[in-house]
Amino acid sequence: MRRALMILAACLALAAAAFYPANPVTRSAQTYAGTVAAASGGVYLTLRSLNAILSTAQEVEVGGAFVVQGSAQPFKVLEPVDDTVERVAQLVFYVMVVTGVLAVAMGPVTGIGFAMAALALTAGAFARAGSSGALGTLARRLGLYGAFLGLALPLSFLLSSLVADRMTQAIWDKHSTVVAEITANVAPDIAPGIAAEEPSSGVLSVLQGARDNLDRYSDLAANIYARADELATSLVALLSVFLFKVLILPGLILGGFFVSVRVFAHDRPAEPPRTPGT
Repeated sequence: MRRALMILAACLALAAAAFYPANPVTRSAQTYAGTVAAASGGVYLTLRSLNAILSTAQEVEVGGAFVVQGSAQPFKVLEPVDDTVERVAQLVFYVMVVTGVLAVAMGPVTGIGFAMAALALTAGAFARAGSSGALGTLARRLGLYGAFLGLALPLSFLLSSLVADRMTQAIWDKHSTVVAEITANVAPDIAPGIAAEEPSSGVLSVLQGARDNLDRYSDLAANIYARADELATSLVALLSVFLFKVLILPGLILGGFFVSVRVFAHDRPAEPPRTPGT
């Protein structure tokens, strides 16, 4: 009876391994990882656009010939802000890549886990009950690790998807609003040396266009520099939300499963023989 039940369980585990794309737990975990990847991708594009604007602004030169021949780059003051935006954008990119890999690999990994469980159940079916031999130990440990990959991994992301948004929504709304306000003031039509008026070969027209662009960059520099601390704080907060949703919270839940698996995977020490009268 025991052997028949284990063989039946092995067949079910093998079916779960073969048809893992239809597993609702796995699909929910993949959807969660894909949602985080999409959100991080949107933030990454926004940060790279802001980075490009700030880099362009730093290259604007103001020349003078009244006292000393030469030129200056007054918007180099934005360089620390630009470096911060670039570094945060790189970290967000790594988060986006990791979540994208998780969304793709979640299904195959759970399939491998169920296949390991099926193999363990098959081996256990032919091992004697309570056996502490090599076959019994292999079946027990392989089954626990297979259950860890097939069940614990997607369940950790599924549980994270149920609570992560509620735990981070207030922080996300607050800091994403700050970033949106600051980046909204970046004029999309700023381009060095291009005047807003109709094309003209006149010197006055060219000078007027350059002056207009200088005024726009001045407004941009003043706005971002005045709120540089706010911008840096909000960017770090948004990055922290991504890390919490895709690494920290699933890692904590997965760690609980892992500790449980390690406890049950190790052999229990045999009880010492009792002496008469004890």
